[in-house]
Amino acid sequence: MKKTISALALLLVMSVAGVYAQITFSAWGRAVVTPLAFMGEHSAASAATSTWGNTPAVAFTTNGVAPSGKIGFNINLEFSNANAYVSDNAKAWVQPFEWFKLTAGQFNEDDFRGRIGASEFGSWLLPNGGKDEDSIFYRFKANQGAHFKITPLIGIESEWNDLAIEGAFGSNALGTGVNQLRAILNLLNNEDNDYSSQTAYDETDETSRYYNGDRTMTLLDVYKAIQIGIGYRVPEAGFVRIQFIGNNREVFRYGEQGGSPGVNLERRLVSGLANDRDADTIEAAFLFDALKGTHGLTVDVGAKVPLAYKDKTNFIVYDRVIGTDGHDYAAIENANNKEYTVQRPYTAALGLTWTPAFLTEFSITARVDAGFGGSLESTEDGVKITNGYNVNAWLMPSYGFDNGARFGVDVGIDMHGADTVWKKGVPPAKAQTDASEYFDFGVGPWAELAFAGGRVRTGVVIMVPGSPRYIFNPNSTSYGIVPKFTGDPVISVPISFTYSF
Repeated sequence: MKKTISALALLLVMSVAGVYAQITFSAWGRAVVTPLAFMGEHSAASAATSTWGNTPAVAFTTNGVAPSGKIGFNINLEFSNANAYVSDNAKAWVQPFEWFKLTAGQFNEDDFRGRIGASEFGSWLLPNGGKDEDSIFYRFKANQGAHFKITPLIGIESEWNDLAIEGAFGSNALGTGVNQLRAILNLLNNEDNDYSSQTAYDETDETSRYYNGDRTMTLLDVYKAIQIGIGYRVPEAGFVRIQFIGNNREVFRYGEQGGSPGVNLERRLVSGLANDRDADTIEAAFLFDALKGTHGLTVDVGAKVPLAYKDKTNFIVYDRVIGTDGHDYAAIENANNKEYTVQRPYTAALGLTWTPAFLTEFSITARVDAGFGGSLESTEDGVKITNGYNVNAWLMPSYGFDNGARFGVDVGIDMHGADTVWKKGVPPAKAQTDASEYFDFGVGPWAELAFAGGRVRTGVVIMVPGSPRYIFNPNSTSYGIVPKFTGDPVISVPISFTYSF
């Protein structure tokens, strides 16, 4: 009886609210069943997963907008892995002027994000999967941040006035307890942060200044990690955008694989932003869609330039690997806090979709992603690592019929050149980098049936890892590893089905 009364009360509240605001609901669900999977003499099956997780996912979206259209909210709730949580958005927004909008909360703002993603079967086709849209141009994303959008040329009657400026920033992260992120209560943020008993870091190191009692943070500390970009639509050509993502580097970091020598300690400088980058990064992209309407062609190309930086905080310089000689080489780490010059790889990405006007039943999607130029070097520690190149490429043609059936094939390759590692007093040994050099291949013919509100897709996916793969165990003090793929072909039959309304 109480449940019935509660439901009726909720329905009444929603009905009354609907008089004063526009509230819309939508939902979707996805599951993947894999009844067959083989690798050499090994076999497996999974009964209830999703494309990206261990269980099916069901999500609900609610959007509310005031009659004025100037204020509202969005929330996405997802149920998976026996938990309910906010997935993409839990945000409130206000747009007091046509040219200015402010959003706060958890959000994914995709106005500038890359437009072309990888294959649905990516996680079965290659050991490292495919690259998503962020690899072309990174979205504005936060778990507890603010986002602003300014369109300064609104009101000017010109085809050349489509300009937008967008940015995202977070809050001071230090401090614990209630209201820790409120600015007026966080001006002197030096309580409950005494980590002086930790001795894993060099207290004389400038990057570890919070150990020396100076734990207050300024506006500069927060805004140096800002993400800010400009997007401009060029008439009859496409959409160009460029952005700067500031570093969030001044932290006591976990190691590269999730652990650190001796301690498990992490103190982020800024709270809220989801792009915890350790290098300032400049990104640029151009979406060519001038022929989309007439010829069905869309091309999106982007590049990322991470800036080199120096680091003394604890991190793993090179992961522990197994060489072809069977020897287990230990990880290289800067446990003595020697200074390293770090250059993250430069990357370039291109995505293409084409549905020819003379054959609209046919479509093709392609992606190519490349990385190169990454390195770490320390004259103090006598260690130098040059990362090998990486190329990830996909080709995904398909053909559809009027009855909702569609057939296609996804083909992917992933190539990585050998890393070169030199350590003072140790002769260079290619065996130490064997696990970094590989050529992976995957092919997956598939069939899909679409019907009102949903679709189901299945196929035979063949993954051919170019070398054995290992999972690094971050909970092991010795950085233990366990096999993931033996190098034998992997054959699986995933069945995915999605419903939305």
